[in-house]
Amino acid sequence: MSREVVIMDSALVCAAGNLDQCWQELMAGGSALTALRMEGLNCQVGRIAALGNELGTGRRLATLLDLGLSHFRGAWCRDRLHLVVATTKGAADEPLSDFRIPGRGFAWQVAEMIAHRLDAVLPCSTVSAACASGTVALIQASQMIAADQADQVLVVGVDILSRFVLAGFSQLQALAHGPCRPFDKTRDGLCLGEGIGLMLLAAQETVPRHRRADRATIRGWGLACDAGHITAPCRRASGLTAALRQATRNGAEAVGAINAHGTGTLYNDTMEIRALRNMWGEMPPPLHGVKGAMGHCLGAAGVMEACLAVKALEAGQIPPTVGLRIAEAFPGHLSNRPQQLLSPTLLTCNSGFGGINAALMLGMN
Repeated sequence: MSREVVIMDSALVCAAGNLDQCWQELMAGGSALTALRMEGLNCQVGRIAALGNELGTGRRLATLLDLGLSHFRGAWCRDRLHLVVATTKGAADEPLSDFRIPGRGFAWQVAEMIAHRLDAVLPCSTVSAACASGTVALIQASQMIAADQADQVLVVGVDILSRFVLAGFSQLQALAHGPCRPFDKTRDGLCLGEGIGLMLLAAQETVPRHRRADRATIRGWGLACDAGHITAPCRRASGLTAALRQATRNGAEAVGAINAHGTGTLYNDTMEIRALRNMWGEMPPPLHGVKGAMGHCLGAAGVMEACLAVKALEAGQIPPTVGLRIAEAFPGHLSNRPQQLLSPTLLTCNSGFGGINAALMLGMN
């Protein structure tokens, strides 16, 4: 029998600050995006000031890990604790500048760096599934707990700004000319960000009874790949639609609101709208996206957005979609103002290059 998965603790650090600061900024409709001018680039990014101006280095990545862990107050049991890390490139620029640098900061070393900082020897795995990495990592962790392969799993999603990734999105002509505007009719691209999200999952039966009350739980998940193009999503939204159907038991589960991937690019937002129409027609649950306030944090996005989803469940409402002026679709369901949840559940989804799509259903006990 499958075990229920409980969210014990969560934390994040992004351009807007820690979890509480980020939530307050989102609810106020504010944005932490700032200008970045370098090497022919003139764009807006969600940069964490405490990391300094240098991009894409192992030192910068290590500082972000320390910042994230310092904000995480979770108490875990060392027995049957696993670590799952989501990232895309690690400290991407440093390995490129000199491949002879002995490794600290490569994507496959981030889990080892975190375990070292926890002073623990843990079973570790690393998920690098493009921009869906964080949500895929949470699904993998939930499956481990449900299948009795672990009692607790610490999921960490982390990525930093790098010249390599900025240049790549620039070549794809995917960077916005100003602040990004998810789901807006006049959107013209995304803004990259950086951050770390941490979430401790546990089997319900292993949680002391006095700590079970008012806990968010993982209610369901979905994972699908449309494999249509290396960078472009499926025009029919086949992969995301399949993931949404899995996470909601083919629409049978009530969805209180949706945190969308919402990058602000023409193709991604159009694909997401198509998937939502496939599921709910013109009447989806209340819908929002956070990347207009903090940027697209790549492999960290799914974990960070799940942390914010827990805050939304606790508050009973979702934040505005920052940057939205004229919604391309779903008037009244997509707003630049806070919206109330229809039920104590929230569906969060992310999509990535290669056609990877992941969705996670959260709810309150």
